[in-house]
Amino acid sequence: MSRANIQIASLPTAAIGVILAAQNWKDIADISVLLYVLLFFLILTYACNINCISDVEVDQKFKRYMSEAVRAFKPKTLKRVIFVEIILILLLASLLCIIKQDVIFSVSLFGLLCGYAYSTPPLRIKKRGVFSPFPVMIGLYFFPLVFGWFIVAEDISIFILLFALGYALIMQGITFLNTCEDFTEDKSSDITTLAHILGLNKILKLASLAVASGGILVMATLSLNRWERLFNNPVLLPIIAVGLLFLAGTLIYISRTLYILSQSDQAELECKKHSGKMRRWFLSIRYPLFVIALLLVP
Repeated sequence: MSRANIQIASLPTAAIGVILAAQNWKDIADISVLLYVLLFFLILTYACNINCISDVEVDQKFKRYMSEAVRAFKPKTLKRVIFVEIILILLLASLLCIIKQDVIFSVSLFGLLCGYAYSTPPLRIKKRGVFSPFPVMIGLYFFPLVFGWFIVAEDISIFILLFALGYALIMQGITFLNTCEDFTEDKSSDITTLAHILGLNKILKLASLAVASGGILVMATLSLNRWERLFNNPVLLPIIAVGLLFLAGTLIYISRTLYILSQSDQAELECKKHSGKMRRWFLSIRYPLFVIALLLVP
């Protein structure tokens, strides 16, 4: 489907929380981890498909390749696929509750509600101004990391809450670029985003701040959580150090780019020019974090 690039770039998200909680490789190899990562991917796919159907008319006007993907697949067929996805999500969530003997995994169904409420009437939160970023921040970036941690550690620590908050801030900061890119298109389609309330220049400054502050939070909590592993392994230390430096450099570059865009008199046009970088930015943060977390497993 037309949102496949989102899914590919999002693959590490659920796994990062799992890996950060792991005390050994056996924790990662547990069947419940596989089920959880699969559950995350299914919820993400469901949310993308719901968004595809809900935005087909808007996409027809401004991003025809997206609407054409839906029409080629046929809306009725896509609705059947969504129904199957819902059944599978319910089954996987139930299996996790049984295997881990903890009903907390039923909260993962919150992802179903987020995906539906974000894109479809009557709520259609994506058009609700100040509320529009929160379903994505919470449902796609924050909770997947926290519950990934919980599935291994079986508790919630302040570390994972801070790390997940930092991660969500980075990802949402980058996502604001897409919000600004679609400023005129959203307005003409009666979609009010945070960019329409604050203005393009302010929202881009907020995006820059979100990436910078989130980056500091992620780097600090990551280093503190694996302090001994980070400095007591002379073989891996240079590799991890290079990875952290690359990550820090990427975050600085993204934050700086967003700030420069915020100073432009033609911010929307500049955002359209830079929107193609979003997928690369997501990949250059999520996958290095995933690899670094793997290297830090005791």
